[in-house]
Amino acid sequence: MFSAVVKTLFTLTSLTPICLIYAWVAISEGYVWVPFWLIVATVVLVVVFYLVLTFATKKLETFTFEFTSVEPVDQENIAFLLLYLSPLFVDQMSGLNLNVLVPALGCYALLLATSYTYHFNPMLSLGGWHFYKVGSKEGVSYVLLTRKKIRNVDRIKKVGQLTGYMLLDLSE
Repeated sequence: MFSAVVKTLFTLTSLTPICLIYAWVAISEGYVWVPFWLIVATVVLVVVFYLVLTFATKKLETFTFEFTSVEPVDQENIAFLLLYLSPLFVDQMSGLNLNVLVPALGCYALLLATSYTYHFNPMLSLGGWHFYKVGSKEGVSYVLLTRKKIRNVDRIKKVGQLTGYMLLDLSE
């Protein structure tokens, strides 16, 4: 259950910059309520997500994990650049087809929440978080979410499991 909540929040908060861009476009066209609700949704999602992460760092079961390899995967944020720039391809809010956009984003969020893939979230980078692909001695790859810049696998002593294949650094 917690895993699905985290994955869904990862997906939704990674899309919040698009909400802010559309809010800007709507404001420039004289809309009032559309940008208001887009900004409210963005703030609520980001606050809830950081509260969930804070809760997870305090309440997740802690265990030791022996890493065999570490590789940064923060570079995935470049893939989001095109997605974040997509509102520039719509010249007016009235040209935005919500009948296509909302179901497509819903399917995207559902697919990510129910699959074993991890979803990179550029918003976490703004909060000082880093993503690393780590290997276990059993040969299984995980994604480690940490605030540290890892150069040595021995720096991480304790982790908690956020999702099936995502670990959260709980060492101090």
